[in-house]
Amino acid sequence: MLILVRNPVPKLRSCFKKARLLSAGARLCARFGFEEIALSLVERALDEEPHRVELHLQAGELSFKLGLMDRAVEHVRYLWPGSRAERGVFDFEAGPLRGAAPAFFKERAWILAAIGGHLLGAREPGRALSYINRAIAAGLTHSSVLNLKGLCLLQLGQTEEALKAFQDARTAGGRSAGLLVNMGIALNRLGRYAEALRCYEEAQRLGAGGVELFNNKGFSLFFLRRYDEATACFELAQAMEPQDTVRANLALCYFKTGRVGRAIQLLKELVEKNPEDPVLLNNLALCLEAAEKRHEALALYKKAAAIGGPERNTFLVNQAACLAGMGRFEEAQKIIERLEEIAPQDERVWSLKASIMAELGREGEAVACYRRALGLTG
Repeated sequence: MLILVRNPVPKLRSCFKKARLLSAGARLCARFGFEEIALSLVERALDEEPHRVELHLQAGELSFKLGLMDRAVEHVRYLWPGSRAERGVFDFEAGPLRGAAPAFFKERAWILAAIGGHLLGAREPGRALSYINRAIAAGLTHSSVLNLKGLCLLQLGQTEEALKAFQDARTAGGRSAGLLVNMGIALNRLGRYAEALRCYEEAQRLGAGGVELFNNKGFSLFFLRRYDEATACFELAQAMEPQDTVRANLALCYFKTGRVGRAIQLLKELVEKNPEDPVLLNNLALCLEAAEKRHEALALYKKAAAIGGPERNTFLVNQAACLAGMGRFEEAQKIIERLEEIAPQDERVWSLKASIMAELGREGEAVACYRRALGLTG
């Protein structure tokens, strides 16, 4: 009697399509650091069994580790079917959990961090920070989570706290170029330009070299008065990806290195595109004033001050200085009187007033103003 022996290969192939084996293969790949392969295996397993809670947990955690926050959150949403979407931001406080709640709570730390990363990407840094802090409290102190915390704090304007979070991320083992760039941005905002520059240089040694790095590195170099090097950075960033912010910074470098005509050309183009940007108006005015075009500069200073913003006092000081340069001292003094009321501690106000008093031959008042500018009021 003939006995037919079935070919075992097709059977084996079909076995390896089973969700259980794909999931096991994913765990093995993840253990050896092949997380992208692991994620693809889990997602194939989900194609086979799309309702298995543990597969969504596994796929979500792998997505989180790979920095794919939105994909991680999509898996979390399956576990939280009552969540609502508002403006693309999900409310994860709503509704009961699906299925294996104990498994969910065992993994709650990375889930909270993934939600935080998703909210940060959706420009909700306050809500994001609350989730990330809860993840850290639950024991997740990985450098990537601390980096996310720093980014939230940076967006919330809490720069000192952001820098501390980035430093903690470094202590926890974070050595990525992205983390170094983030540290540099925080240090720049705190005026610690030399330290920021060291961060950018180390990030370059790790292979970073995008527009963001060169723009921020140029910013540090500019404030360290290394204008030629700053110019090179901004030109490189602009060649990579033309951006108005980079062009504006490049214009100031041209101004500082004596290429005033080139600076004026760039700034005029930018002002034409953004006629209500007070910083651009002020910077163009500075360049025009250097080119002895004071009447044009004065009109721009006035417009910048009228628009206002956080730099309004600077625009007013520059307007008063321009008037003084034109010999219109009475008008300049009226602006200074306003500034004395709203910014009595601003040394620029007293220094400018001292210069005007000296021009007018009022030496005693000039000396008193210089002393005030230097903080020598005793």
